Amino acid sequence: MGQDFRDFELLIVDDCSTDGSWEWLLSLHDDRISLYRNECNRGLFYNLNFLIQKTSTAIIKLWSQDDVMYPCCMGEVIIFHKHNPDIGFSYSRRDYIDGTGRSLNIQQPDDTPAIVTPALHARIAFFTGSIAGNIANVALNKKVLNKVGLFNEQMKISGDFEMWVRLAKDHPVGFIQKPLVQLRNHKDQLSGQEKYFIYHLKEDIQVYAILLGYVNKQQATDGWKLLRNYKLLFYYTLMVKSFLKGSLKTGYSFLITLHNFDNIFILSYYYIKNKLLFKKLSYIEKF
Repeated sequence: MGQDFRDFELLIVDDCSTDGSWEWLLSLHDDRISLYRNECNRGLFYNLNFLIQKTSTAIIKLWSQDDVMYPCCMGEVIIFHKHNPDIGFSYSRRDYIDGTGRSLNIQQPDDTPAIVTPALHARIAFFTGSIAGNIANVALNKKVLNKVGLFNEQMKISGDFEMWVRLAKDHPVGFIQKPLVQLRNHKDQLSGQEKYFIYHLKEDIQVYAILLGYVNKQQATDGWKLLRNYKLLFYYTLMVKSFLKGSLKTGYSFLITLHNFDNIFILSYYYIKNKLLFKKLSYIEKF
């Protein structure tokens, strides 16, 4: 409510909270606020879709309850979208805070251009996954959103990544090259818990199937190389760790999921090349 830009609507859904949040929300008195409450917990992507359908604006700034906007955030987003009306969505640089709100010294150099073409977005997605990293630093172009449809509510973790891939198929992505938000990092976040990474993998490969389905042949060839050297290598490494820890069920789940998406023998080659031979060569080169 302390934004420099004042002409906005704030739509809030309480997802069946039990910690006093609803009572606190009822104490807010501002004509720009609309409150909704679920009778049962519905999850992130259901709630985003519910609120999106209630919006009346051309730009939709997504938000998470535990992050912080800088006062200039929405004003900068509005200006950027007015200058770049054809983008599917925008995201910004961000700073990081811990669970108590203390600033974290996390430096992430990023030379991504202000306008990311669909081809460049595809390459970045193959390399890192979600280009935005978090919904709280994303603003959607509702006109483009209406073309591609709402978030996939069947997904629990990668629904945002899946949305970015659909939006970026035929439209560029905007990157606001200054921090507009503070994202909160804490140990209890679902996305950072290793025990849930098998679900990350299962949903991520659904997204990569969409991406591989619309890029051209050369982009797909390059994309497979990036996947095998980075994202799939990461999941393959988790599989190996699971087996070494004696978590056979988890390891086998990684194995089957990876093999259903790619050739496990090819992935094994990349694992040996990147994780074993490369480390050995690096050690030798020191002497």
